[in-house]
Amino acid sequence: MKTCLLHAKTFARISERLKSLEHKLDVIVMDEDGLFYHAGNRVVVHDPKPDIVFANTDVWFGAHVRDFMLTVLKTGKIDWFQSSAAGLDNAALISVGKISRLYTTNHRQAEAMAEWALWQGLDFLKCGPAYRAQQEERLWERHMKREIMGSNWLIIGFGSIGEAVGRRVQALGGHVMGVRRSPGPADGADHIVPPALVHEELGKADIVLLSIPLTEDTEGMADADFFAAMKEDALFMNLGRGGLVKEDALIDALDAGRPAFAALDVTVEEPLPQESALWHHPKIAITPHDSSMTPGTDHRADETFLDNLERYLHGKPMKNLVDPEVFENG
Repeated sequence: MKTCLLHAKTFARISERLKSLEHKLDVIVMDEDGLFYHAGNRVVVHDPKPDIVFANTDVWFGAHVRDFMLTVLKTGKIDWFQSSAAGLDNAALISVGKISRLYTTNHRQAEAMAEWALWQGLDFLKCGPAYRAQQEERLWERHMKREIMGSNWLIIGFGSIGEAVGRRVQALGGHVMGVRRSPGPADGADHIVPPALVHEELGKADIVLLSIPLTEDTEGMADADFFAAMKEDALFMNLGRGGLVKEDALIDALDAGRPAFAALDVTVEEPLPQESALWHHPKIAITPHDSSMTPGTDHRADETFLDNLERYLHGKPMKNLVDPEVFENG
């Protein structure tokens, strides 16, 4: 029998789906108070040693995320760790990856993140900031707005998020240029170009979206030269990682009028410090790294775990399996 650790909220959502596996799984949950106990009889467990761990937003945004992760790391060895996140640039997750025989990720939060991009894009094209400012001042002024139809989107990092955004933009009549290392056609893109051609494409885009991982090669890629190559009336968005952007360069560029606006779901330092100039800049919209936070995202992450759990228990190939070398070099 395998021991599986997950959050109590997660168990409440999927408990019915786990009933058929009761003879194969001993489920231990952590509740909102940081207490660990057997899901079946609620007997407290003082030193959990799980074989399987499912960590998701219930864990990440709970009050006892540190206790959960320390418990996992203290085991010294996990047979399988399922993360609800796609990224691997978090120090704690890298540490977990190093002690996990199997480590799988999840990319189905892309749907909610794509809607964030569409929301911010529409708000910009439809003069949302100007209308909100007018309403505050009780001004009745009309504005010439723009449409997604016929607009050009440059999506840098054309993975699951890029594809989800691209499909939505295409459905509304927009044109999508995707940037990724691998050539060939991609769902949601009209064309694909390599990273080396990014600067050539920036000046053609009405909306530029970063949805690329943070690496040594991509850190600080959105710098003064990057913004200078954009159109004056363009929108810049970041759904990747804060470290992709040189924030001082972004502020200087916005003050100089190129690009016209920026929407950020991620920042270099999180939570964003109170003294940060990003908070009150009139040409910046900020959300607190929560673009993926929807009930649908939680449900799809649960489905990813349950699918992989079935594969794990029956010795089948698992989805989104990470090469252990990724953690060895981390």
